[in-house]
Amino acid sequence: MNEILGSGIEPILLGAGLTLAGVVAGWLVSSFSQRVAGASGQRGAAALEARQLAVRSAIALDDFVGACQAAVNDAPEFNPADPTEFVFHAEDPRLFLPRDAEWSVMKPEIAEQLLWMPNRIRNVLDGLDSLDIVPPGFDELFERREEDFSRLGIHALDLIETISSEYAVPKPERPSYYDPRRDFQGRIDRIVDARSRRPKEGFVLKPDDDSNVTPLFPKRRREPAPSALDADPKG
Repeated sequence: MNEILGSGIEPILLGAGLTLAGVVAGWLVSSFSQRVAGASGQRGAAALEARQLAVRSAIALDDFVGACQAAVNDAPEFNPADPTEFVFHAEDPRLFLPRDAEWSVMKPEIAEQLLWMPNRIRNVLDGLDSLDIVPPGFDELFERREEDFSRLGIHALDLIETISSEYAVPKPERPSYYDPRRDFQGRIDRIVDARSRRPKEGFVLKPDDDSNVTPLFPKRRREPAPSALDADPKG
């Protein structure tokens, strides 16, 4: 045994062991680096997918804001032959979110707000459809339509702000004279103020018969009921 150890084999074995250890260490380091690179690549791909979905969602929301703007500026056109009939020129606002989107790549709270938006819009449309639209007040349909679409427009603008802040997405560019948020809020404030000034429910204002203002339309008077004194005595 001493002869074997003294023959120079020990350094060879030691060198082989060191070489093997180096190979194993290199493999471990390489494997770890590949796993780290793979995980980093996956995170990068997911982040890119989330940002692209954020851009598409922001564009869809901005299109919806434009549709709300058109709706609140749309005055109804009445049928001259029948004042109970009217039409709007602008279609009801619709939100078209990206189809087949992988919403899990976005933050849950943002994805949930986006997914709830079509339901919000549907509920507003259902609410407007439920109104008893008969003249002359039409159950405040035109006022409610203007207010509800203004509020939906502001909510969409808030979502765009959130998406832009979270995913570093540029905000939609608009002309300096076009500020939909200001217009929406101004309409809401005006409607709320006008509603607060109205008489309480059940209290109806009656026209003043002593008014010195000449009416544009003559008052409709009920025809008197026939009297027995008006009967033909020969009949």
